[in-house]
Amino acid sequence: MQDIKGNYIYENIISSLTEGVLVIGFDGKVAVCNNAVCDILEISRDRLIDNSIASIMQTTKKNDKFFEAILDALFEKERMSKIVPWIMDGEIKYYMISTSVLMQNNEKIALIVVIADHTEQTNLLIDNKNLAERIECIMNSFVEVLITAIEEKSTYNANHTKSMVRYAIRYIGALQSEGKLTDYTEDKLKAFLMSIWLHDIGKLLIPPEIMDKPTRLGDAYERIFNRIEIGKLMLRILSLEGIISEDEAKTEIKDLDEAFELIRTANTVGFLEDDIINRIEEISKMSCYLSDGTQTALLTPGEKEALCVRKGTLTDAERAVIESHVVLTSRLLSKMQFSANYEKVPEWAGGHHELLDGSGYPNHLKGDEIPWETRLLTIIDVYDALTAEDRPYKKPLEPQKAFDVLKDMADKGKIDRELLESFIESKAWRND
Repeated sequence: MQDIKGNYIYENIISSLTEGVLVIGFDGKVAVCNNAVCDILEISRDRLIDNSIASIMQTTKKNDKFFEAILDALFEKERMSKIVPWIMDGEIKYYMISTSVLMQNNEKIALIVVIADHTEQTNLLIDNKNLAERIECIMNSFVEVLITAIEEKSTYNANHTKSMVRYAIRYIGALQSEGKLTDYTEDKLKAFLMSIWLHDIGKLLIPPEIMDKPTRLGDAYERIFNRIEIGKLMLRILSLEGIISEDEAKTEIKDLDEAFELIRTANTVGFLEDDIINRIEEISKMSCYLSDGTQTALLTPGEKEALCVRKGTLTDAERAVIESHVVLTSRLLSKMQFSANYEKVPEWAGGHHELLDGSGYPNHLKGDEIPWETRLLTIIDVYDALTAEDRPYKKPLEPQKAFDVLKDMADKGKIDRELLESFIESKAWRND
């Protein structure tokens, strides 16, 4: 059998490889190369052997990244793998440069460089990344359009989500500028902002007559007005027909006018004192003539309940419907497939009414069960609700007054005090 020992066997193996191979001494000069590397670089063997990588680098333009990867490995004398572009005649190829160290007697004597064509795989990755970015862009645009539609539908809630997104961007930016939250990547920020955009999506399913109820009575106010006007008209008719006396008619008309004035006041006032509630209780016992001559109660049980709401415009039943938007948000988001960086979006968005002491809803989470993102979302949600200028049922609070409310919530253990103080100090809430 022919003797196969000798350096030529290794030279033949290297020569037959489809990947380019270079052996470079730590003086930077090429000691060994194969035909494949000459084809890849479009440089002859004579121009490679015994020439330095730095001098070869100077003969090619636009390929600094390629040679810098090799020079970095030479300098570090370490293993390395890196995909870099190679530009030749306007065509871009991508090569995987893998390096290892050649040892002799436990001493590092040279760098072995293997260059493999990864153009097809890299272009596929680039195409997939571009496609993912386009899909993400479409998704973000769709969500923004969807939320804009929700807020346009609700006349009194037009800027809520946009304001919250602005607060979040400015707050996280402020933290990062101070060297804090350094592990909060751009992808994670995008996911958090997505949870803010979607936190009120459940409001799509809330009836507008409850969602946008500007007064205690809402549409019922007009019905009561018409009922009283008909009752007054019937009293005049009954007086003219002699069924009741003129004085009796005038007295009852006066009582109805006073009752309606009380109803008008109670319908819109911010807070009901006990005396108003007591007077409503009294007028609810009054009756009123209908057009057929029969009588009915001045107020239905539902109208009386609505008028006696001490603060705000919603009855307990209506408030429960509003609060259900969080459950509806979670239900709607569960129909979507959130993966990778966005997998926490449903959890963050669906928990923005949870409170640290467990008194929130819908799941009554406590303490560490509520993630940082949800705690922040809750703070900026409450802050914007308190300072919003587009709510018909209340006047906006000045920022410091709103912070007093939030600090009181923190004192009661409902929201994160440290996070609240950080948000206040950041000035992210300012509109300048």
